[in-house]
Amino acid sequence: MQDKLRYLWAKKNRDNDNNFIWLPLLIHLNDTKETMAFLWEHFLSQGVRDYLINSMDTDVSEKEILAKKLAMFLGTVHDIGKASPYFQLKHSFKNDKELDEIILENLRSSGFKDLDKFFVTDSKNISHQSIGQFMLFKRGVNITVADIVGAHHGRGVETDELYDESFENHFYQNNDKTGDIYKTWLSLQDYIFSWALKTCGFSSTKEIPILSQPGQVIFSALLIMADWITSNESYFPLISLEKSCADNDRIEKGLIKWKSDRTELWDPLEVNIDKVYEERFKLKSGEKFIPRDAQKRITEIIDRAENPGIIIFEAPMGIGKTEAALVAVEQLAKKTDRSGMFFGLPTQATSNGIFSRVNDWLENLKDDVSNRRSLRLLHGKAVLNEEFLNLPKSRNIHDSENSNEKNIVTVNDWFSGRKLSILDDFTVGTVDQFLLLALKQKHLMLRHLGFANKVVVIDEVHAYDAYMSVYLYQAIKWMGAYGVPVVILSATLPIERRNRLIESYMVGSGYKFRRLSKPNNFENNEAYPLLTMNDGDKILQYDDFDILKGTDYEIKRLSKEDSTDITNLIEDITKQGIVGVIVNTVKKSQEFAKLCSNVFGKEHVFLLHSLFIATDRYKKEKELLDLIGKNGKRPKFMIVIGTQVIEQSLDIDFDVLITDLAPIDLILQRMGRQHRHKRDNRPENLKTPKVYVLNSKDYDFDKASTYVYDPYLLFRTEFYLPEKINLPNDISHLVQLVYSDKKLELEYNLEDVYTNYSVKFKNDLTNKETKAKTFRLKSPEVNKKSIEKNIIEWIKYSDTEAEASEIKAYAQVRDSEDSIEVIALKKCENGYEFFDEKGILDPSDNKIAMKIAQHTIRLPKSVYFENGIDNVIKFLEGYYRENLNCWDNQTWLKNNLGIIFDENNEFRIFDKILYYDTKYGLVVKKEDENERV
Repeated sequence: MQDKLRYLWAKKNRDNDNNFIWLPLLIHLNDTKETMAFLWEHFLSQGVRDYLINSMDTDVSEKEILAKKLAMFLGTVHDIGKASPYFQLKHSFKNDKELDEIILENLRSSGFKDLDKFFVTDSKNISHQSIGQFMLFKRGVNITVADIVGAHHGRGVETDELYDESFENHFYQNNDKTGDIYKTWLSLQDYIFSWALKTCGFSSTKEIPILSQPGQVIFSALLIMADWITSNESYFPLISLEKSCADNDRIEKGLIKWKSDRTELWDPLEVNIDKVYEERFKLKSGEKFIPRDAQKRITEIIDRAENPGIIIFEAPMGIGKTEAALVAVEQLAKKTDRSGMFFGLPTQATSNGIFSRVNDWLENLKDDVSNRRSLRLLHGKAVLNEEFLNLPKSRNIHDSENSNEKNIVTVNDWFSGRKLSILDDFTVGTVDQFLLLALKQKHLMLRHLGFANKVVVIDEVHAYDAYMSVYLYQAIKWMGAYGVPVVILSATLPIERRNRLIESYMVGSGYKFRRLSKPNNFENNEAYPLLTMNDGDKILQYDDFDILKGTDYEIKRLSKEDSTDITNLIEDITKQGIVGVIVNTVKKSQEFAKLCSNVFGKEHVFLLHSLFIATDRYKKEKELLDLIGKNGKRPKFMIVIGTQVIEQSLDIDFDVLITDLAPIDLILQRMGRQHRHKRDNRPENLKTPKVYVLNSKDYDFDKASTYVYDPYLLFRTEFYLPEKINLPNDISHLVQLVYSDKKLELEYNLEDVYTNYSVKFKNDLTNKETKAKTFRLKSPEVNKKSIEKNIIEWIKYSDTEAEASEIKAYAQVRDSEDSIEVIALKKCENGYEFFDEKGILDPSDNKIAMKIAQHTIRLPKSVYFENGIDNVIKFLEGYYRENLNCWDNQTWLKNNLGIIFDENNEFRIFDKILYYDTKYGLVVKKEDENERV
């Protein structure tokens, strides 16, 4: 039997010298078994191991040993389906006929008769993983474990398509159960199965436990990860075709090499609540970091908690929520035995800002294990972040012998790519990464494993709309199921959303939410700051923070007529200081910038919005921080005009604010950019903060704003907008008023208008939630004895469009309309160049190609509104083939659309003329509209 087994292949290829190489099946199975054992000990946090142990329906005493044995068994049998004629007759990846014939001849000579005559008539639903799943089930392995083998390529296999007698014909070569060929295949499969049981310490299949559905998810992810490691030839190389045995040190060498490509598992220490802020957040000035009352209180409350899960902290901007959250991460990681962190924010800009602070925190993070930490930035423009790009690779760094030195922050080499990056230890990124936990797609289990190992922080949760929240609540449920601690931060959170977040986590944890005791006033608590959390089955709220003095802001409403001439308004307000103007659309920001430049001079006007080339926007953000950031060199007079990218992204400080009417929470966010830093040198007439709200009289909204924000929320905001707002003390009350269902006392002529807005708003809300649920993951099934809810049902009917690319996946969880991103360059003599840097570009140079790939811009809807997005894409694809096909030879540039603006900075798409200016950004005009910025 073993003579035949030694000829079964798992992989086959040629090496760089054109020699035949292969990997016998048994070697690959043994590699994967040992890798599963290694990952159990050296990759999984103790919290995840404990969860997997508890996910088993078993009464045995040595549960941890059983769980590890199960992990090893899965590795040993994951490719048992390759021991079948269906797989052994597969062509090599490059359809190498000579190699395939040699492999086949070896099989023939070992006794596999008539193998080349075998033919599968219907292979539509056949794969080696589905065959393996069937083999295990037929040999008595329970369905919850057998199905993991069927799902180890990222998607489960339907059981009703497999478990019938006709399926067996695909891997016994014929139906004659008394014949030699049938018996040969059956004996080989029995041998592998028996070997797998024995080598993993099982005496029979009855000892293999039934798993809960979430347990299946994590075991499945671990198996995928192990299979990918053992299929990586830099760790586990193929061997000469003449050999059938592996070197004795093969596994040790492979795992040592993989381990050298990553940092050691973080083992969090007990937090010293009296010293932690001083030790972690060392100020550049050399002064000690002195924690605020709110920060100390949160740390003390979490320290006392026995079984914390979800923590929601609502507090004003600038109170130090980030530092409190990072200390909470340490505390929660220690209490729940987690080994990493994900910090999620609404935008790429906010992610970049927090990335630096997390990097500083990691440098001061104490640990007895290692002085290396791995940090990864997760969003589509991470390649633009110089701080992330400059982090050293982990394989090039060795632990320092001097334990007093700062930690070395690195990037783990192996965890790159769309599906692996979330598995890294410490990650910062856009919230999409978290929302994708609830979107059905192939290999979703890897994302769940990545988050299960971590403490999760979600910042600025108020920024997520109804559509995104459908995914947010479901992702929170799954974190509750795994026992993953979640920290939620917000400055402006409606009560209904706060309570829904708590409910989602508790339901995911297996509690009946309605039966849980809740604090007094839980349904309408407007206290601010406020900490809401659970400790086991107890829901707690704390509002005994120091009373904040606050600052009074004068609110001046402006009618539609008074809102059009921005220059007159600014002249009436001031001729000195920093004037912030935040409007709701890019077009309006460009128009205002042009008007102000004509009146006050271009040198006094700064414009920032989303329609700049990515590199230009990154530079402009940095320039703005250098000018009006905390330690900026403030000019005597400057007008900063921008869109929503300003309200959450940047730590900047205006002396006076002019803003479009927007939902109240966003107005409050914008106000948080005014008088943000303590300054003694503000102009005398601007020492009292004043906010001018455009289009906020008579419910006569700016039409363009109603395309961005629902008129129902604009109406309620205008109704409740007072003449004076105290920040931060009025924040919660105003937010609750606007987002409540409280009836408005209106004049007769406005009642119908408001009613129509209200009906449309609620219908749109329902439609968005319904749309979001189409590909949303179902709630976790935590019943260990339920075998109906398993890994097969988990991502059934997944979103195949989202699987195509990261951008498509992000669009699904953000309710984004289809959009087009292009690389934008400028024509020059004999080629093309950057707008911000002269010199012809050579895309064949790898470094230059990477730099070119960074110069992207997203085309606005106005480009394809009339002609259709598909037609515009076809146009750009044709342009690519004609002008940029050399990009096909560059990994950085391949599959990217691009446009080359002419010498006049113009590019024509059908009847639209795109004009780019480094000061004003992208402007789109119709062919018959000659005016441009």
